[in-house]
Amino acid sequence: MIPKWMCALGISFISHMSILFVIIVVVTFQARDFDLGRTLVITAAYMAFMVVYFAVLFIVFKRKIDAAK
Repeated sequence: MIPKWMCALGISFISHMSILFVIIVVVTFQARDFDLGRTLVITAAYMAFMVVYFAVLFIVFKRKIDAAK
């Protein structure tokens, strides 16, 4: 069984990916043209931030769980 905190991180990841999708849609409609390079740069920057963010959350949750035992 998956721990509740891991399930929460998974749901949070999915919601953040939907935010990324909205950002890409807004930028694409604003520019009135789909530019793969721009989309890749936005995605890379956003994903780099999210990887660091989720790594920090993982460490914090893990320490809190271990401290509670």
